[in-house]
Amino acid sequence: MNGFGQILVPIDYSEPSNAALELAAGIARAFKGRLLVLHLLPIEVYAVADYPVVTGDGARVAEETQRLRQHVRDLLGPDAPAYEVEVTWGSPYLQIVDYAIERRADLIVIGTHGRTGIKHVLLGSVAEKTVRLAPCPVLTVRGAAEPVASGRPASPVARQQHIAQPGEVAEMMRRDPLTIGPDDTLERARVEMAKAGVRHLPVVGGKRLVGMLSDRDLAAHVGHLEHTRVNVAMTPEPTTVSSDVTVAAAARLMLERHVRALPVVDGERLVGILSASDILEDYVRVARG
Repeated sequence: MNGFGQILVPIDYSEPSNAALELAAGIARAFKGRLLVLHLLPIEVYAVADYPVVTGDGARVAEETQRLRQHVRDLLGPDAPAYEVEVTWGSPYLQIVDYAIERRADLIVIGTHGRTGIKHVLLGSVAEKTVRLAPCPVLTVRGAAEPVASGRPASPVARQQHIAQPGEVAEMMRRDPLTIGPDDTLERARVEMAKAGVRHLPVVGGKRLVGMLSDRDLAAHVGHLEHTRVNVAMTPEPTTVSSDVTVAAAARLMLERHVRALPVVDGERLVGILSASDILEDYVRVARG
């Protein structure tokens, strides 16, 4: 791929999708590309004589198309790159993927709400499913934590901008993981693990990953946790992966090295952690559809 000629941006008018549009516009300007701005309307189903009928209102599409065109104009201003808008009916992630294939998109830029826990399990993530099925790279963008004074989102350049291929560690890892220092006590590590509900703590010293501590390491020092330092029990120079490695490759590495979690690093900087339970939970979620 020599550039990003066609950049697909799904829009739902949320703050994360606005941030994605602004970032996509910057990429389009840099590569002299074109934005494909897509908004999806939910399929409407009603019953006639107990039979389901699916309908789509052409007037509604025309109205939403005008709204979308105005939204892009207002958000990007006079310096907007070349773009076109499309409003259609359909299931979000399936329609996004189909549209990307049909228009031969070189990149998808999509906002993510960063749902976790029960909301993520119940609602799923359009961005996550898009990443798995997309025929091209996907760039996920989170919205700003707080709006700025002007009411527009903070510059998306400051947000995570990893271009994730389907099935990469970057899309499944836990970002900004809880860490422990090598000179902390094992008792403190135990308390932190219990509070966070985790079984592994990356050990960071001097802003560098120096080890990995697991609940199994704690078990070997029961009765002496308050008087034992983390660096005594941790695994030094742990096996790591980078964020652009595939999840399948990371899983094989776990099996080969007999570990249950891998710190994710970019260079020497810790950016996340991927555990076997994360992979298993994701498999179950996908299997349930």
